[in-house]
Formats: sequence, structure tokens, C-alpha cells
Amino acid sequence: MTITTRTPRRAALSLAPAALLLAAASAHALDSAQLLVRLAPSVYGVRTTGQNNAPLSSGSAVVIGAGQLVTSCHVLAGARGIAVRRDNVSYDATLEAPDVERDLCLLRVANFSAPAVAVSTAAAPSFGQKVVAAASPDAAGVALQEGSVAGLHAGADGKLDRIEVTAQMPASSGGGVFDDSGRLVGVIAGRADAGDKLLKAVPAGWIAAARERGVAAMASYRQSPPPAAPAASPGPAAAAAVDEAGAVVAGKQSPAVGEVWRYDLLDKLTRKRREVVYRVDRIDGERVTFNQGARIESRDGRLERLVTPSGGEFDAASPPHGWVPDNVKPGQRWKYSYKQPGSELSTELSGEATGESTITVPAGSFRVLRISYKGYVMRPFYGFSSGGAQSSVLYTAVAWYAPELRRVVRFDATYATRWEKTDESLMLVEHRFD
Repeated sequence: MTITTRTPRRAALSLAPAALLLAAASAHALDSAQLLVRLAPSVYGVRTTGQNNAPLSSGSAVVIGAGQLVTSCHVLAGARGIAVRRDNVSYDATLEAPDVERDLCLLRVANFSAPAVAVSTAAAPSFGQKVVAAASPDAAGVALQEGSVAGLHAGADGKLDRIEVTAQMPASSGGGVFDDSGRLVGVIAGRADAGDKLLKAVPAGWIAAARERGVAAMASYRQSPPPAAPAASPGPAAAAAVDEAGAVVAGKQSPAVGEVWRYDLLDKLTRKRREVVYRVDRIDGERVTFNQGARIESRDGRLERLVTPSGGEFDAASPPHGWVPDNVKPGQRWKYSYKQPGSELSTELSGEATGESTITVPAGSFRVLRISYKGYVMRPFYGFSSGGAQSSVLYTAVAWYAPELRRVVRFDATYATRWEKTDESLMLVEHRFD
């Protein structure tokens, strides 16, 4: 059973919000109506914008404290602006703490007085327990659907890391799963794998540690003062010293925990720059985790998973396994058809390895293979979210890949629509081992 409430738009109507909610739910059981009345004031829509304020993605968020909301980090992927919305009222939000590894992000909103929900302190809900899922997928009301706990999954540490719920609610990421008392037991993270008939959620019990973990993550990304001179480019011996465990650069083996790749992202249209950092936090066998799970690669540098794009178009438009095909050789050609991480924009690209050369970037001079891309991406029309009307836009990109580093050292991307333009360049500034 799904109940949806919307605020009336005709000026002649002046019913109180609670009365409207009860009217919408009058045909359903009283307990469901009471639950909707309790939860609706605390569930909001989230809208994000990208370059030039273009609509990027949408989701939901739940109020958990004074001026504080929780949502899924992947809802914010690639965002340059965040707004918490209900009908025609919008509040600017800032990211307070990102626990990307657990897909929980805390938002802060100034002058925001919406009531907070109670967060369950239980370690886990019970299998088969009755719950409700609540979200604001279109920011024009709150949808609530009854369900039950259909799965409880443990992580590598044996503790709960995923809840599965029998509810089918589209575009609900960042919304909440509540028990029959209205306590938040989980934050919706998207669809489960069982034929799209289940929602998956992360435990609400993780929220208590999200701020500490997020602050620690952001602190780890702060950079130490830059060196007095640019890092020397690897010599022939370093370039040749590669074994099955990984590349050896400047006498140290890569990848390694604490290894940092620091880039400069330049917006050529505005001349604005920002720092992009990829830091190795963990290595599990062949799996290398960057930025607390925001990016996961194999040991040879192949992209395996991208949760939170941070490197401009290099991340936001990335093919599923990165911009460099396996065992690529000069003259090789290929095609990609995929949906971009985060925005889910459909993309069709043709790639070609056009040749080898030497390139100089702030981190040094490297022998590279130039890889060019041309094709199309389905961008949203102005005023529509990523799920709305779209148009096909010409897209071009060039990646300069250094085999000795197993890393792209420069990446340029351009596209233009009637309402937005992008022309940016990402360059490697520093590679170090902390």
C-alpha cells in the first residue's frame, strides 16, 4: 500500500498540512495515516546541480536533528550545488560529513526548523518485521509504502551492513525505512538485486558514527604543504621496475596504503581551479580502495567501482572500467555504450589510441599513450532533472595515459548545449606516499 501526500497548489485551499495528510490517507488503516502524519514533515526531496547550475540528480533526505538531514552519498555524486526542497520552498544545503564507504552523508541547512525523527538504537530490525518506506521522490510531497524486512545481510566483520525491504518505490534513495512507531531503522540506498522488487537500506545505527567518520575522511584528504619543487619524473629504472604486485615509482611500490595522487582540475571557461585527491585507504587482495570507498580499482589501475565522482568529467563521464581499455595498443579502436555513474546519463563513445608521445604536467614528464574519444551523451534539457526530457549532445575527450604509472596524467573533456558548456582539464600535480 502506497500513500502519497501533496501540498495543494490552488490559493483557495487553506487546509492545515496535517488535515490534508489525513484526508489523503482516510481510506487506509488509521495507524498508517498516523504514521504518515508523523513522518511527512521530516522527509524532504534533494536536488543537486552540476556545472552552470544544470540539474544533475535527485533523491530524498530525512531530518535527524536541528538543521541536519541524512541522505545517501550517491545522491550527491558530482554535485556542485545541493538543495533540500518541498513544493516551491527550497533550502540551500551544505555537506557536513561524507561517510562514502557506508553511503551515508550528513547535510546541514541553516534556518531550518523541520522536526527530527527518532533514530532507532537497535542493532538491527527483525526479519519479517513490519516497516514503512518514506521518500519525497519529486519534492512535491511524501510517498509512504508499507512493507516488511525481507533480508538482513552481514559484512565482512559479521555485523549488519544491509537491510532489504519488500517495497517498490522508485527514485527513493536517501529516504527512510521506519518501524511501526515511526523510528528510523534504515536509510534507503536504492534497489536490491532481487529483480528490482526490494529496496536496500543501510542501518540507521550507522548515523551516530557518520559525522566522526566523515570528518576524519575529509581531514585525511587535506593536503600537506606542496613541495618546493615539482616531483622529478620517474627515470628509466623506475619505469622498468614493474612486477605482478604493482608499479614501483621513486623507489616505492604502488599501490600502497597512504599513496596519494593529487590533480588540478581547471575549468577553462571560468579559469577556476580546484584540487582533486585520490588517496589509497585500504588494499584487500587485488582490490584498492580510494577515499573511503568513493573509488575502487584493481591493482593494475583498472576501475572497478565509482561511488562518488569527484574528478570532474574524468569521473562523472567515466566508462564502467575507466578510460583506458585493457592491453591497449597504438592504432586500436573500440566503442562504448553505457550510463554514466551518478547521473545515469546514456553515453555512446568511440575511442582510439592515436599514438605515443611525451607529455609534461606539473608532476613531471611522462611517456604516454594518447587516447581520444568522440560521441554523444544524453544531457537533460534545462529545467528538467536527469529523469526528464533529454537531448543528444556531442562529447569529446582525450586521456593521456602513462603506462609506467598505470595512471592517466592528463584528461580533457568538452561538450556544449544551449544552456551549459564544459571545457575542463585534469592534470597530475603530485604523486607521493604518506
